Order: sequence, then C-alpha cells, then structure tokens
Amino acid sequence: MFSLRTADSVMNEIYDRILLNKPFDKNLKPYTEKNVKMALKFFEDKEEYEKCKVINDFIKKRFNHGIDY
Repeated sequence: MFSLRTADSVMNEIYDRILLNKPFDKNLKPYTEKNVKMALKFFEDKEEYEKCKVINDFIKKRFNHGIDY
C-alpha cells in the first residue's frame, strides 16, 4: 500500500531520527550522505538553523571516514 508524504514530513522524520541518534529510517535502512545533505539544504532554505546545526554535526561525525565510519 502506498502512502504519499510531503517533503516536509520526510525531512522532519530524518531530523527527528538523527536527533535521537538513529542514523537509519523506520525500515532500518541507513541514511546516505545525499539524503542527509538534502535535509540540511531543506532546513537551510526554511531558515531553521538549529536543525541545520544538528544535521551538520551528524554529517561531520557519521561521514568522517578518518574515524572509520
């Protein structure tokens, strides 16, 4: 069964799960760097900079290959 979701709801879900330190969606599929950067851009455009800070910190930690992630 399909369910249509708005971009706002998808991006907020990504943010909420990152905030809870869950780097994966409800189906346990890890977020890609592309997905997370899209969420960052979305919140930048909406000028929600507190959310941008959380997402940017996540990107720096999660996709830092120097620490084997």
